[in-house]
Amino acid sequence: MNVKVRKFPYPFKCAFSISSDIDNASSLDSFVQFMDFLNSENQTIYGPGLGLEVGNSFWFFNGSKSFQLSYFEGLTHKETLLAPIIRTYLQSKHIDTLHSWGNFDKGGFKRSYANKGMEVLNKYNFDVPVWVNHGINPNYQKIGDYPNMYGDDPNHSCYHSDLLFESGFEYVWTGKATHIIGQDGKNNFSIFTKSIIQRLFKKIKYQNVKDPIYDDDNKLLRPLILRDGNEIWEFTRFINSWGNAGELDLNEFADQIKIQNLKRLIKNEGFMILYTHFNENLFKSIPKTLRCNLMALKQMVSSKDILMGTTSRILKYWEISNYVSYEVQDLQDKVIITINEDMHCPIGVKSIKSFHLSGLTFYINISKPCKIIFKNKLCKTIVNPPDETGRESVSIPWEKLEYPKVNIL
Repeated sequence: MNVKVRKFPYPFKCAFSISSDIDNASSLDSFVQFMDFLNSENQTIYGPGLGLEVGNSFWFFNGSKSFQLSYFEGLTHKETLLAPIIRTYLQSKHIDTLHSWGNFDKGGFKRSYANKGMEVLNKYNFDVPVWVNHGINPNYQKIGDYPNMYGDDPNHSCYHSDLLFESGFEYVWTGKATHIIGQDGKNNFSIFTKSIIQRLFKKIKYQNVKDPIYDDDNKLLRPLILRDGNEIWEFTRFINSWGNAGELDLNEFADQIKIQNLKRLIKNEGFMILYTHFNENLFKSIPKTLRCNLMALKQMVSSKDILMGTTSRILKYWEISNYVSYEVQDLQDKVIITINEDMHCPIGVKSIKSFHLSGLTFYINISKPCKIIFKNKLCKTIVNPPDETGRESVSIPWEKLEYPKVNIL
């Protein structure tokens, strides 16, 4: 029997995540209120909640003199008012990204800061799957084989990447960005022409610059061997449909998710991790254009054209859908799909947990009942009618994260 994994959970046509960096957040109150607005259906200062699934990032320390939201006050071990809120979001998985150990743009990072952060993560048994580089040149904790990045260099005093693997580290952003709408999308005219233009732009403008600006392909994830020998997935983030990136603040966020970009993502049938700082210049109101675009996004998610999830969930779905292995038993009265517990992918063998299978969809002839088995347990499944390809399928339901109640002390 011909059984194949569908690219996206049925009936979605693309996948989308908002990856927001914590630096220059305007205030603790706006940070929580905007998360409420994006994720809940409660009344907020920004209006009725949208009920989407949007994650966020954090860091532990602030080594700068500017106002920043961090887990600890400055470089001390004294918790801020944000600390218990971060723990709540880590517990619910609405924070899944460590935007480096802290703001060390003036230099001064030491491995001891990473050790202190690990103490917190280990104490509460938190996993943080995503690392996103932060900072200008003296911020030597960055990961990647580029100038002034030493976080994965075991011969440097700022080495710390070995610790990250203890906290569930699976995906890293070294700085690669793109203007192409939809990674691993259809090979259509839009993606083809944009890819050529982007390669030319990189070759002409950045030919003498060794920085992770653009890639020569349109992959969401690629294997990366760190300088300490560990292997990890490196992912790309979308900046904008074209042009230079400015502050990537709340105002630019409105332009990044403009309706034509969202519609193009659906047409291109790709994955997108959007790069923003939506807490920067976020005050007691939001621009009308942003509200309009967010409402359009909500509609596209509700109509199941766009699959939306936190950064780690969308990256994990890509990984699972590309590398999961399974056996099919075509019996007289039923079909049994048994999913293997280990996944062999370019960065090695990885163990699969049951919640990683959320949304996994198999094309199959539904002429008789189909059962999906994982770890000797029967999975909850949904039988789907034919999609745009005319093929029927069966899915493990995509379950949205449960958004927690967050109290600001």
